[in-house]
Parts: sequence; structure tokens; C-alpha cells
Amino acid sequence: SAGGCNACEADTNVLNTLAFDLGRFGIQFVASPRHADGLLVTGPVTPNMVLALRKTYEATPPPKIVIAVGACAISGGLFCGSNENRGADTILPVDLFIPGCPPHPLTILDGLLRLIKRI
Repeated sequence: SAGGCNACEADTNVLNTLAFDLGRFGIQFVASPRHADGLLVTGPVTPNMVLALRKTYEATPPPKIVIAVGACAISGGLFCGSNENRGADTILPVDLFIPGCPPHPLTILDGLLRLIKRI
């Protein structure tokens, strides 16, 4: 989370439940960027999170992907146009944008599976 309301995180966490079972597709969330293949960014990037986001990106081993989930991570959401909060693509190269406020878990799953060419 780069400074959001936690709604996108909640709908992303639902993917780990038995109903969706994200692990069956070979996708799992890890705690350390050093164990990750990519970053899933939620929330508008606040000024206090810019450095942390860049450091997290640098700690992720290449090749890496960046996924912006939700309107805030894509454009700054409600804060779009302000000088303080902005979308993740102003800080990092984003490979996948998943729209919504918050996006439905099925929308997130669809985006992830299309990214890894499973559908």
C-alpha cells in the first residue's frame, strides 16, 4: 500500500481464500521484495511513500513486473490532479493496470492471469 484506504488490499487478500485459491495458478504473495517477481501497488503514492516504493522496487530482483491495482494506484484516484498524491506510473514503470475502486477480486484475478498468459 502506497497510502490508500485498504479496500484494494482487502479485495486482493480475498484471492488467497479457498473460494479463489490464487496459489493454484502459481501466484503467491510474499512478505519480502527479495522473494518477489513483482510488486502489486495499491493506493495513491503519497510523498512519504515515494522513497519506500523506489527502494522496494530496487530490492525486487530482475526481471520484475509492477501491477497498479485500483483507481488510486493508477491515477491518484480521488486525489488526481493534486501535487501530493499520484499514480504509481509516475514513480515506477507499470506493466499492468487493474481499474476499479476497489476492483472486484475477479477483475484482479483476470488481470493477473492475462498477464501471465494463463487465459
